[in-house]
Amino acid sequence: MADYSLNVGFTNDQLKTLYATGTNVVVAKPSGAGNPNVAWQVFKPLMANQLAWDEQYGLYASTSNVTNGATLTQMSSVPVGAAMNKLYTLQDSGVISGPASGGQQNAFSLLNVYSGMPYMTVGLYQNANVNGIDILGNAISAVPVLKMSTAVMTPYTTVYIWLQSQVASNSVVTNVTSPMTQLNFGGGINNISVAYDSDSGTFLPTGNFSMTAKKPEVIIIEPSL
Repeated sequence: MADYSLNVGFTNDQLKTLYATGTNVVVAKPSGAGNPNVAWQVFKPLMANQLAWDEQYGLYASTSNVTNGATLTQMSSVPVGAAMNKLYTLQDSGVISGPASGGQQNAFSLLNVYSGMPYMTVGLYQNANVNGIDILGNAISAVPVLKMSTAVMTPYTTVYIWLQSQVASNSVVTNVTSPMTQLNFGGGINNISVAYDSDSGTFLPTGNFSMTAKKPEVIIIEPSL
Protein backbone atom coordinates (compact mmCIF):
# COMPACT_ATOMS: atom_id res chain seq x y z
CA MET A 1 0.00 0.00 0.00
CA ALA A 2 1.29 3.45 -0.95
CA ASP A 3 2.31 5.89 1.78
CA TYR A 4 0.03 8.64 0.45
CA SER A 5 -2.87 9.00 -1.97
CA LEU A 6 -4.78 11.93 -3.45
CA ASN A 7 -8.28 11.46 -4.87
CA VAL A 8 -9.50 14.13 -7.28
CA GLY A 9 -13.08 14.43 -8.50
CA PHE A 10 -14.74 16.30 -11.39
CA THR A 11 -18.30 16.52 -12.71
CA ASN A 12 -19.27 15.56 -16.26
CA ASP A 13 -19.85 19.21 -17.18
CA GLN A 14 -16.41 20.16 -15.85
CA LEU A 15 -14.77 17.37 -17.85
CA LYS A 16 -16.43 18.56 -21.06
CA THR A 17 -15.05 22.05 -20.49
CA LEU A 18 -11.57 20.82 -19.63
CA TYR A 19 -11.35 18.58 -22.68
CA ALA A 20 -12.67 21.34 -24.96
CA THR A 21 -9.96 23.70 -23.72
CA GLY A 22 -7.12 21.14 -23.60
CA THR A 23 -6.71 21.64 -19.88
CA ASN A 24 -4.97 19.02 -17.73
CA VAL A 25 -4.42 18.39 -14.02
CA VAL A 26 -0.96 19.41 -12.79
CA VAL A 27 0.49 18.06 -9.54
CA ALA A 28 3.78 19.27 -8.08
CA LYS A 29 5.81 18.99 -4.88
CA PRO A 30 8.26 21.45 -3.32
CA SER A 31 11.79 20.55 -2.29
CA GLY A 32 12.64 23.75 -0.46
CA ALA A 33 11.25 27.15 0.43
CA GLY A 34 8.72 28.64 -1.97
CA ASN A 35 6.44 27.18 -4.60
CA PRO A 36 7.45 24.19 -6.75
CA ASN A 37 9.10 24.76 -10.13
CA VAL A 38 8.59 21.30 -11.70
CA ALA A 39 5.40 19.64 -12.96
CA TRP A 40 5.71 16.21 -11.33
CA GLN A 41 2.54 14.63 -12.75
CA VAL A 42 0.30 15.98 -15.53
CA PHE A 43 -2.72 13.97 -16.62
CA LYS A 44 -6.03 14.25 -18.44
CA PRO A 45 -8.75 14.12 -15.82
CA LEU A 46 -11.44 11.50 -15.41
CA MET A 47 -14.48 11.82 -13.17
CA ALA A 48 -12.63 10.04 -10.34
CA ASN A 49 -8.81 10.13 -10.25
CA GLN A 50 -6.25 8.76 -7.84
CA LEU A 51 -2.58 9.64 -7.46
CA ALA A 52 -0.60 7.40 -5.07
CA TRP A 53 3.06 7.48 -4.05
CA ASP A 54 5.63 6.36 -1.50
CA GLU A 55 8.01 8.71 0.30
CA GLN A 56 11.06 7.36 -1.50
CA TYR A 57 13.28 9.52 -3.69
CA GLY A 58 15.96 9.27 -6.34
CA LEU A 59 18.54 11.87 -7.37
CA TYR A 60 19.34 12.95 -10.92
CA ALA A 61 21.65 15.23 -12.89
CA SER A 62 20.70 16.82 -16.19
CA THR A 63 22.06 19.21 -18.80
CA SER A 64 18.57 20.71 -19.24
CA ASN A 65 18.12 24.38 -18.42
CA VAL A 66 15.79 25.44 -15.62
CA THR A 67 13.55 27.43 -17.97
CA ASN A 68 9.79 27.23 -18.33
CA GLY A 69 8.75 24.22 -20.42
CA ALA A 70 12.15 22.48 -20.42
CA THR A 71 12.01 18.68 -20.18
CA LEU A 72 14.25 17.34 -17.41
CA THR A 73 16.19 14.61 -19.21
CA GLN A 74 18.36 12.64 -16.79
CA MET A 75 22.04 12.28 -17.69
CA SER A 76 22.81 10.35 -14.51
CA SER A 77 20.71 9.19 -11.59
CA VAL A 78 20.59 7.40 -8.25
CA PRO A 79 17.71 4.90 -7.98
CA VAL A 80 14.65 5.59 -5.85
CA GLY A 81 15.55 4.74 -2.27
CA ALA A 82 18.47 7.18 -2.10
CA ALA A 83 19.88 7.77 1.39
CA MET A 84 18.96 10.95 3.20
CA ASN A 85 21.56 12.75 5.37
CA LYS A 86 24.34 11.53 3.05
CA LEU A 87 26.47 13.14 0.33
CA TYR A 88 26.42 12.03 -3.31
CA THR A 89 28.91 13.27 -5.91
CA LEU A 90 28.45 13.83 -9.65
CA GLN A 91 31.88 12.70 -10.82
CA ASP A 92 33.76 14.01 -13.87
CA SER A 93 32.84 10.72 -15.58
CA GLY A 94 29.16 11.65 -15.29
CA VAL A 95 28.52 8.90 -12.72
CA ILE A 96 26.89 9.78 -9.41
CA SER A 97 28.82 8.12 -6.58
CA GLY A 98 27.84 7.66 -2.95
CA PRO A 99 26.32 7.71 -0.47
CA ALA A 100 29.12 9.02 1.73
CA SER A 101 29.42 11.06 4.88
CA GLY A 102 29.17 14.83 4.63
CA GLY A 103 25.48 15.29 3.95
CA GLN A 104 23.04 17.51 5.82
CA GLN A 105 20.30 16.49 8.22
CA ASN A 106 16.89 15.69 6.70
CA ALA A 107 18.11 16.40 3.18
CA PHE A 108 19.73 14.87 0.10
CA SER A 109 23.07 16.44 -0.89
CA LEU A 110 24.75 16.27 -4.31
CA LEU A 111 28.21 17.72 -4.98
CA ASN A 112 28.89 18.65 -8.63
CA VAL A 113 32.47 18.03 -9.80
CA TYR A 114 31.50 17.40 -13.45
CA SER A 115 33.70 19.56 -15.73
CA GLY A 116 31.85 19.01 -19.00
CA MET A 117 29.42 21.89 -18.35
CA PRO A 118 29.71 25.23 -16.50
CA TYR A 119 26.80 24.07 -14.34
CA MET A 120 24.45 21.11 -14.05
CA THR A 121 20.78 20.89 -13.21
CA VAL A 122 20.16 18.49 -10.34
CA GLY A 123 17.11 17.49 -8.34
CA LEU A 124 14.96 14.80 -6.81
CA TYR A 125 12.60 12.45 -8.62
CA GLN A 126 9.79 10.29 -7.30
CA ASN A 127 7.71 7.43 -8.69
CA ALA A 128 3.91 7.48 -8.58
CA ASN A 129 0.80 5.68 -9.77
CA VAL A 130 -1.77 7.75 -11.66
CA ASN A 131 -5.16 6.15 -12.25
CA GLY A 132 -3.65 2.67 -12.10
CA ILE A 133 -0.62 3.42 -14.30
CA ASP A 134 2.89 3.43 -12.81
CA ILE A 135 4.78 6.62 -13.72
CA LEU A 136 8.49 6.17 -13.02
CA GLY A 137 11.28 8.71 -12.81
CA ASN A 138 9.47 12.05 -12.99
CA ALA A 139 11.37 14.90 -11.36
CA ILE A 140 9.90 16.91 -8.50
CA SER A 141 12.64 19.56 -8.35
CA ALA A 142 15.34 21.21 -10.45
CA VAL A 143 18.11 23.58 -9.45
CA PRO A 144 21.26 24.73 -11.32
CA VAL A 145 24.49 23.88 -9.49
CA LEU A 146 27.95 25.24 -10.35
CA LYS A 147 31.01 22.99 -10.50
CA MET A 148 32.37 22.29 -7.00
CA SER A 149 29.10 23.43 -5.44
CA THR A 150 26.65 21.25 -3.51
CA ALA A 151 22.88 21.13 -3.91
CA VAL A 152 21.01 20.47 -0.66
CA MET A 153 17.50 19.19 -1.37
CA THR A 154 14.90 18.81 1.39
CA PRO A 155 11.78 16.80 0.44
CA TYR A 156 8.33 17.68 1.73
CA THR A 157 5.02 15.82 1.85
CA THR A 158 3.16 18.94 0.65
CA VAL A 159 1.39 18.64 -2.72
CA TYR A 160 0.23 21.40 -5.06
CA ILE A 161 -2.56 20.82 -7.58
CA TRP A 162 -3.94 23.10 -10.28
CA LEU A 163 -5.30 23.12 -13.85
CA GLN A 164 -3.32 24.29 -16.86
CA SER A 165 -2.84 23.61 -20.56
CA GLN A 166 0.45 23.21 -22.44
CA VAL A 167 2.30 21.76 -19.46
CA ALA A 168 3.98 18.33 -19.55
CA SER A 169 5.02 15.95 -16.79
CA ASN A 170 8.70 16.00 -15.79
CA SER A 171 9.20 19.56 -17.03
CA VAL A 172 9.99 22.96 -15.57
CA VAL A 173 6.91 25.10 -14.91
CA THR A 174 7.46 28.64 -13.66
CA ASN A 175 4.47 30.31 -15.36
CA VAL A 176 1.38 29.15 -13.46
CA THR A 177 -1.85 30.45 -14.98
CA SER A 178 -4.49 29.33 -12.46
CA PRO A 179 -4.79 29.16 -8.67
CA MET A 180 -2.78 26.41 -6.99
CA THR A 181 -4.31 24.45 -4.14
CA GLN A 182 -1.76 23.44 -1.51
CA LEU A 183 -2.50 20.16 0.33
CA ASN A 184 -0.43 19.24 3.36
CA PHE A 185 0.07 15.51 3.87
CA GLY A 186 1.90 13.99 6.83
CA GLY A 187 1.26 14.22 10.56
CA GLY A 188 -1.34 11.48 10.37
CA ILE A 189 -2.85 12.60 7.05
CA ASN A 190 -2.17 9.92 4.43
CA ASN A 191 -5.19 10.32 2.17
CA ILE A 192 -6.89 13.47 0.91
CA SER A 193 -9.95 13.66 -1.35
CA VAL A 194 -10.77 16.88 -3.19
CA ALA A 195 -13.20 18.01 -5.87
CA TYR A 196 -12.73 20.79 -8.40
CA ASP A 197 -14.71 23.97 -7.78
CA SER A 198 -15.38 25.77 -11.07
CA ASP A 199 -16.31 29.11 -9.47
CA SER A 200 -13.02 29.53 -7.60
CA GLY A 201 -10.78 27.45 -9.89
CA THR A 202 -9.50 25.58 -6.83
CA PHE A 203 -9.83 22.12 -5.27
CA LEU A 204 -11.88 21.73 -2.10
CA PRO A 205 -11.93 18.82 0.41
CA THR A 206 -14.90 16.50 -0.06
CA GLY A 207 -15.00 15.29 3.54
CA ASN A 208 -13.60 11.80 2.85
CA PHE A 209 -10.15 13.14 3.48
CA SER A 210 -8.13 10.90 5.77
CA MET A 211 -7.75 7.60 7.52
CA THR A 212 -7.61 9.64 10.74
CA ALA A 213 -9.94 12.24 12.18
CA LYS A 214 -7.53 15.07 11.42
CA LYS A 215 -8.70 17.49 8.71
CA PRO A 216 -6.18 18.41 5.99
CA GLU A 217 -4.98 21.97 5.64
CA VAL A 218 -5.90 23.53 2.29
CA ILE A 219 -4.18 26.71 1.12
CA ILE A 220 -5.07 28.57 -2.08
CA ILE A 221 -2.22 30.32 -3.93
CA GLU A 222 -3.07 32.77 -6.70
CA PRO A 223 -1.38 32.33 -10.11
CA SER A 224 2.11 33.81 -10.53
CA LEU A 225 1.66 35.45 -13.94
